[in-house]
Amino acid sequence: MAGYTYVQKRLVYWQGIEHIAHRYLDEVRVSGWPWSLMLHGRAGPLRVLMADIQHQKSIQVVVEILGPPGFSELSIRRECHVPWKTREIEVGSEPFDHTFFVAGPIQLVLSLLDAEARDLLLRVNAHTSAGNRLEIVSGRLQVETADSQLSLVLPLLLALGKRFDRPLGVERRLAQNATQDPEAGVRLQNLLLLIREFPEREKTLEALRAACSDPSPEFRLRVGKGLGAGGRGVLMELAENLENDAVSADAVSFLGRELSPETAQAILRRTLRKRYRQTARACLEVLGHHGDASAAGLLVEVMKREKGELAVFAAQALERAGSPEAEGPLIQALRRDEPALQVAAAKALGRFGSSSAVLPLKEVAERFSGHLALSQAARQAVAEIQYRLPGASPGQLSLAGAEVGQLSLAQAEAGQLSLASDPAGKLSLSGPAEESRRAEEGEEN
Repeated sequence: MAGYTYVQKRLVYWQGIEHIAHRYLDEVRVSGWPWSLMLHGRAGPLRVLMADIQHQKSIQVVVEILGPPGFSELSIRRECHVPWKTREIEVGSEPFDHTFFVAGPIQLVLSLLDAEARDLLLRVNAHTSAGNRLEIVSGRLQVETADSQLSLVLPLLLALGKRFDRPLGVERRLAQNATQDPEAGVRLQNLLLLIREFPEREKTLEALRAACSDPSPEFRLRVGKGLGAGGRGVLMELAENLENDAVSADAVSFLGRELSPETAQAILRRTLRKRYRQTARACLEVLGHHGDASAAGLLVEVMKREKGELAVFAAQALERAGSPEAEGPLIQALRRDEPALQVAAAKALGRFGSSSAVLPLKEVAERFSGHLALSQAARQAVAEIQYRLPGASPGQLSLAGAEVGQLSLAQAEAGQLSLASDPAGKLSLSGPAEESRRAEEGEEN
């Protein structure tokens, strides 16, 4: 009686499975009754196998797909079910790439995994528990799912199988994905592969033209960066249009010295008006790398008006530009209560400052002796100015210990420039004739 009850339960169970199969398959046949049941079916060109996983209330479904050439080399598995890591292909869709591990011929992978195929796989994944199998290996789409989910999963599997079984025009599919896929990352991956594999084809050129007017500035940025020299026009447009602060900043940084100082200054002025701080910072870095003195006026203006990192970057750019006209504003910046700016100003003065900067630098070094970085920068700047003075040698320039503020240049030879050591602080040229004249004046007195 107990055995009869079991057979009855199996019969009812498989009648339910057959009922679902008949709704979606053209042919259905059950074998192995009653102990090891298996259902064989067809849906167009697809061959379908089903077997129950006893004691788990689960069904294993296998859809055999002939597919295009190379399809048997395609492998798609859940990330958590990959037994060993091989080279993975990222299709450019974050949700999909996070869920599935994909390997195989890259042209085939990108051309097959369009938006609809990815959506079908993600929907199947949502209807199967994490511990169950979901994979495409050796031309077989295999899924383990709860019997209660079969009516939802089976039509998705058949739609996916038919989609993969269609004749494949790789170039045409890549071009479609590059221009029509809803995800910018996927569009980019397909476009870059199209350019690499079919560089002179008309469909590639059409896709490139479409990419340059893509609605996503992030996509255009990635296209511009990925195209090498051919993407410079796209990057320049992004840098100048200021649609998006982060995108424009990235474009400016990527172009670097390819941006002329004049262009970088023009973009900087516009970013300051729009308060695009990221792009403004990138422009200041570019101007600093150029080291063009023609930008000194604008850099001084930024340093005076701005606070925080923009003022600091302006001072650093002035250091590289080395414009003497910036000395006064840099000395003023030493007095602002912004340690990072003071350090940058001190370093800039160390590079091109004159003796006029020595006293302010000394005052900063003494006043902020507890701020190690600032104190060191100020003292180093004094040493660098000393080294540069005409006729000087290391150690000659010093701040007088007797009276604060006196500056002297040791006299090694006649004709050297010096500040008098007496309180009058007169400036004199000491030579033989001058010494004789001063001696005579002393005798008369």
